[in-house]
Amino acid sequence: MTLNGFGNGTVVDSHIPMDCIRRRKEQLKKEIQEIREKIAQCEIEMSMIQTHSNDEYGIRWLTDNSLIQNTPEHTAAFLFNETGLSKRAIGDYLGEKDNFHIEVLKHFAHMHDFFSMEIVDALRRYLFTFILPGEAQKIDRIMEAFAQRYYECNPHIYATAEVCYIISFAIIMLNTSLHNKSARLGGGPFTYEKFVNSLSETIARHQIPDQNIIKNIYDSIKNNELKFPDDDINLTMPVFGSDSIIIKEGWLWKQGGRVRNWKRRWFIITDGCLFYFESRTEVDSPRGVIPLVDVAVREIEDDRTKPFCFELFPLAGDKVKASKPAPGEVGKWIEGHHTVYRMSALSEDDRKDWIRALRIGSQNQLPKQRLS
Repeated sequence: MTLNGFGNGTVVDSHIPMDCIRRRKEQLKKEIQEIREKIAQCEIEMSMIQTHSNDEYGIRWLTDNSLIQNTPEHTAAFLFNETGLSKRAIGDYLGEKDNFHIEVLKHFAHMHDFFSMEIVDALRRYLFTFILPGEAQKIDRIMEAFAQRYYECNPHIYATAEVCYIISFAIIMLNTSLHNKSARLGGGPFTYEKFVNSLSETIARHQIPDQNIIKNIYDSIKNNELKFPDDDINLTMPVFGSDSIIIKEGWLWKQGGRVRNWKRRWFIITDGCLFYFESRTEVDSPRGVIPLVDVAVREIEDDRTKPFCFELFPLAGDKVKASKPAPGEVGKWIEGHHTVYRMSALSEDDRKDWIRALRIGSQNQLPKQRLS
């Protein structure tokens, strides 16, 4: 027996039947089990997002289960704020080309505060929230979103968002040239003068940034390498650094130099070079390396046996500077003798994408300014 708690001294019976207690315990057990199942589902989903290269399904599961709202704003906030997500998967998701993903990317970029920041520092912060994907068109969209956001925050520094876009690509290419050994195979890193000339060739004269700004950019990258985040996905890539940006990879047919037969090779554009391999599982043993320095790329007429052809050709001299393993001598490399490197893509769209990627990967050609 106990007081009723109302202060009036009324006595009430405190006895609760045992069957009510048992029913309540069973109900609590059921509720706890349901909570555990939801937690397990969330853990499975988080694991899937962390381990898959494309987390589209993971985001859809979260929205279907009302864990996040199905809007670009809420999806961007989830990718920006949630810890434990695969940064590689975030980069792949942000680079997709449909309207919903493009809006997510815009909101994601807008969540970064770049006010009163130097563009190099802003780019460092931006590129540490995800890993750039391997497709040239995805990289282009992601960098364009950065440039637009940086210009919104600092409209007084650069003439247009387009100029910010070109400067951003130039920074990444400069970083590759100065800090990746393989990029130096074709004539050494960019000097300050080369860096200035490359910008002058792609930005209209009346929109070129102040020389002090350009010098500060160069010195910042020279003295402090642009670092990229690690991921929990272990990719076998011993030839390249762990922070290498793969601009594009895939199968191409390559024509031989002396013997003009065609062989299928796995190609990767990274670290300012074009690497090719016997297969995609043997990326520790390249069959050849072509530094993307003093070379250009162009479409050519299709070979009578292979369609969708294009070639790399030298801008200086009569041979493309390249190297390949010496036959029968482990660890020794010899210079190649190609006057051009001719390749065949899988389709017309694939050819255009490879040409675009090679131009982005080339250290002598920045994205062209798209002036109206």
